[in-house]
Amino acid sequence: MNKYLLILAVFTLMAHGAVRAKLPIEITDETYILAAMDAQVRHKHDLASKYFKRLYLKTGKKEYLYSSLRMYESIKDITLFSNATQEALSKNPEDKILLRFHLIALLKEGKYAEASHEAFTLSRLTKESSDYLLSAEALLKLGNYQSGYNELKKAYELSYDEETADRMALLMYAQLGQKEEAIRFLKEHIGAHGNSKIVGKRLGSLYADSGALEDAAQVYEATYELTNDPLIAQEAVRIYVYRQEFQKLRILLEKSEVNDPLLLELYVREKEFKKASLLARKLYKRDANPLYLAQSSVFEYEAATDRNDSQLLKQVVDGLKQANEEIEDPMYLNYLGYLMIDHDLGVDEGMKYVQKALDKHPDSAFYLDSLAWGKYKLGECAEALRLIKRVESMIGTDEQEVKDHLKAIQKCKTKEKE
Repeated sequence: MNKYLLILAVFTLMAHGAVRAKLPIEITDETYILAAMDAQVRHKHDLASKYFKRLYLKTGKKEYLYSSLRMYESIKDITLFSNATQEALSKNPEDKILLRFHLIALLKEGKYAEASHEAFTLSRLTKESSDYLLSAEALLKLGNYQSGYNELKKAYELSYDEETADRMALLMYAQLGQKEEAIRFLKEHIGAHGNSKIVGKRLGSLYADSGALEDAAQVYEATYELTNDPLIAQEAVRIYVYRQEFQKLRILLEKSEVNDPLLLELYVREKEFKKASLLARKLYKRDANPLYLAQSSVFEYEAATDRNDSQLLKQVVDGLKQANEEIEDPMYLNYLGYLMIDHDLGVDEGMKYVQKALDKHPDSAFYLDSLAWGKYKLGECAEALRLIKRVESMIGTDEQEVKDHLKAIQKCKTKEKE
């Protein structure tokens, strides 16, 4: 039988008065401990607290009393926690740990002035970081930011804790009007005690809020390299995008892989089609999005040094056909159709893809150009000339491809007359 199930069975029997055998069953300390752990795992903190309290009453070991109070601290019933703390403290009035639980209870009850007074007394007695933090908490709840900061500083000087450093910096920056001092403080903390996720994020955010975006991005990037937290890298990414620092953005995106679609846009922008094709293929394998398959196929063709290579053309056409079975995007329908027409890979079939694109956007000059080129390939020169003239009236002949098509089709028309 599972150990936890055995424990629960024992306690169920006890609860129903069924354990009345001639040979008594001894409930060992380990049984109570395991029962408390099981209750804790199941988020039955009130039940776990009772088991720990039984252990305390049975053994007199205070660690079980403290564990019992920690369980009560986790439940929503503040009164229950407060009463349990006061009961324990009444029997052990000098116990510093119980005094801390009492302070926590006061804070939970909103008795900030009382908590502040008692925390001040305790912290001056113990001179421990945790007690200064409780004193700071009470003062900050009362809106006494400067005194709260002073208590935080005392705690920090004993531990150099990063969370305390974070709270001090935020307090300085947002409440005490010491923005430059807050930034300087965090820089000094990092210099003396090293960077961390908490401190790095805070320093980056303070830099960004103050307008020092370059410094913010550097801190975020350094913190990402330390923690590998993609959310921190995204903060630097946002800054690089805003500042249009595309080279820095590309380097960060390549090493962090936090935004591959954005990296793909950069590769296309920089006409690095080989890298764009490989990345789009990776995204297709990851997301099964046919749009990425279409893009990978297009970029593979655009990156090729020999665009007449038969194996290349087969891969590109097959990829575009597979993608267009799902998306039927007019841009990729036209690209596929034009590719098949231009390379004589089935002009009639290619024309069907172009026509599908035109059905969606009948006034697209580029799709009409593809249709004209298909008519030319099929020897329908008069219709090809009519279509390419329409394209010329729409966008002129600044596009080299349109200019070349017009020249070829005009010659075709001349031959037809002869």
